[in-house]
Amino acid sequence: AKADAEKKFMAGQGIARQRQAIISGLRESVNSFKAEVAGVDAKQVMDLMIVTQYFDMMKDIGAQSKTNAVFMNHSPGALEDLAQAVQRGFLGSLPAAPGFAPGNQSMGR
Repeated sequence: AKADAEKKFMAGQGIARQRQAIISGLRESVNSFKAEVAGVDAKQVMDLMIVTQYFDMMKDIGAQSKTNAVFMNHSPGALEDLAQAVQRGFLGSLPAAPGFAPGNQSMGR
C-alpha cells in the first residue's frame, strides 16, 4: 500500500510539473504575440490559441479511422462560447499558478 501511495504521489508530481511547463509555454507565447502584434491583449491571444487547438483536435479526430466523433455547432458564436468554456475550465484548475489566476489579465507583464 505504501509503494502504491508513493507511485501515485510521484505521478501527481509529474502531472504538476507538466502543467507548470504548459503554463510557462503559454505565458511565453502570449507575451511574444503581444510584443509582435500591436493592439492585442492577452485574452485575444488566448482565445486565438484555444480556437486553433480546437481545430487541430477536430482535424486529428477526423484523421483517425477508428474514432467516435462528436460534431458540434461551428458558428462563430459557438466557437466563442467554446473558447470561453475551455478558458474557464483551464483557468479554474490553476488557482496556484502565479499570473494565471482567474481574472488576471496581466499574463506575466
